[in-house]
Amino acid sequence: MAEKHWIVQLDGKSRILIFLHTNGPRVISFAVVLVSVLDGKESCITRYDTAHGQAHRDVLGMKGGLLEKQWLLDLTSNEAFDYALSDIKENYDNYITAYKKH
Repeated sequence: MAEKHWIVQLDGKSRILIFLHTNGPRVISFAVVLVSVLDGKESCITRYDTAHGQAHRDVLGMKGGLLEKQWLLDLTSNEAFDYALSDIKENYDNYITAYKKH
């Protein structure tokens, strides 16, 4: 079993923190976390993870904290990890805007 972690820098203020636990080619667990500096403070904007035994996205708000869990029920752990990483890379600006509103 292998554990890896790395960072993908998106722009000057935003980055993705990635934590991945695998057994050979199979993803056992993961966290893909979007963080951004807002008003001089680093904030967790949204995250995908496998807590609670199933891959999901935690939708977060600046004022409201945890707003919703979006479950990825039809995806394997490998598919969910790939989806999480590509989704945040493609939509991070939208997630930051939504986070600020809520």
